[in-house]
Amino acid sequence: MLALFAAVLAASPATPVLEASVPWWERVTVTMDDKGEQQSCRYEKSLTPSEAGKCDETTAASVGAGAKGPKGVYSKVTYERRFSPGRVDSGQLQPGDTLLGRQVMFLAIDAKGSITSCHVVATSGEMAFQYDCDAARKEQFRAEASAEPGARQAFLTIVAYGHSEQIA
Repeated sequence: MLALFAAVLAASPATPVLEASVPWWERVTVTMDDKGEQQSCRYEKSLTPSEAGKCDETTAASVGAGAKGPKGVYSKVTYERRFSPGRVDSGQLQPGDTLLGRQVMFLAIDAKGSITSCHVVATSGEMAFQYDCDAARKEQFRAEASAEPGARQAFLTIVAYGHSEQIA
């Protein structure tokens, strides 16, 4: 599962230009049955919620099948990117969710929307992420030239969490 997150991000529907001035998130949630077979894959993003829906075939295939779980239990794993201009995301999860991994990157974005500086400032959980500063630098952000330098500093939090549900 450690390598899945990078595959999920690489295969998720492309966002040509990301917003640099407002908070946003995007997530992929995968549901697997007790045999480790994928039951569903859902992609969502906060800036265009109308585009939420099933993962495309590439994304669904990239997350593949997981390990077998307890009999009669569905497992949901969510992979999420949270962008927070000027402040760190709280990292709060919903009750019942278990943190698998979290990585926080500090970004400096220039007036052209390119990342000029990136540093991993925090990690937690057992999951190691392959989405790093090199991957983040490939992103293109919409940044206004008139924005103050502080407005172009942001935190990008990569988080993976999951929970289990009894099959009815």
